[in-house]
Amino acid sequence: MTKDVLVNITGAHMADGQTDDISLITAGTYYLKNGKHYIIYEEAPEDGSGAIRNTIKIGKGKIEMIKNLDVRTHMIFEEDKTNVSCFVTPFGQMMVGVSTDRIQMEEQPDRLKVKIDYTLEVNYQKMSQCHIDIEVSSRASASLNLSGKQEEPEEQAGKGAQGQ
Repeated sequence: MTKDVLVNITGAHMADGQTDDISLITAGTYYLKNGKHYIIYEEAPEDGSGAIRNTIKIGKGKIEMIKNLDVRTHMIFEEDKTNVSCFVTPFGQMMVGVSTDRIQMEEQPDRLKVKIDYTLEVNYQKMSQCHIDIEVSSRASASLNLSGKQEEPEEQAGKGAQGQ
């Protein structure tokens, strides 16, 4: 995969019969070091203040998501394990637990796909069931599809021929 990538993250938090969906598509940087995949990207916070730097580290059986906010968050996903971290916020401390049910990863030369199902706990109380899909594609070969429907390779090839 190339250094310049397109990062597409979608997810859902389900609690009390409500679903809160998230979606982010942005440019990022990818590299492979010591057998681990690193994806670095920035996102704009809802309040419009400076960019948030994010790092995703993907290793065998373990995924880490690190956000550098006013408070640095570090979530660790390992299948069939619970990882607990203490977060210090301006409002006080919180114990945040991530119990990972399932991790799926698909690796191709120009694309990396990861799916994570987990339970989120705050102060040892279950807050929500969650799902995250992460897709990282080389920017040169990425096709931006905002409909969410995956195109078959034949469709993509046909579009390229029509555009010439």
